[in-house]
Amino acid sequence: MADPFAEPSPVASKFASVQSFYGRLVIIEPSKIEHDVPKSSSNPTGPKGDRVTATITTVDGQGAVEIFANRGGTGQYLEGPEHRGVWINQDRLVPALQTPDGKALLPMVLARVSTFRGGPAAQGNPYSFDAPSEEDKQMARDFLAGRKVAAASAPAPAAKNPFG
Repeated sequence: MADPFAEPSPVASKFASVQSFYGRLVIIEPSKIEHDVPKSSSNPTGPKGDRVTATITTVDGQGAVEIFANRGGTGQYLEGPEHRGVWINQDRLVPALQTPDGKALLPMVLARVSTFRGGPAAQGNPYSFDAPSEEDKQMARDFLAGRKVAAASAPAPAAKNPFG
């Protein structure tokens, strides 16, 4: 007799990871920090560290970001420049999103996502944030200015008549 139930289908992540932004110019807006959480969801009793949840916005105009799984590209892409709910837990990245005393999150960080020693990320060569160049800063200013202009010129939603 066949079982009357099915096994759950595999669900690919719908979120970008730091790896998704490698080489990109991004604005990182941290919204939450958690202390002493497992570094890997697949090993909840393993090493622990801090994790920041952030909105990451690509400002370089290079298009969609790829979703990664197990250090490899999935061929699936996320459109739009803004990506909410990105978890950042690498020991080298979390402090870069905090004030120097570690007591508060920075409101908005502009950086290029790279690796510590260049080349692919690996054990001993973690992801890092490179300080932006003057050209990068101008690109980000232009991006933010364009966003404000678009928001200001968007038509207001029509008010609904509560009586009919």
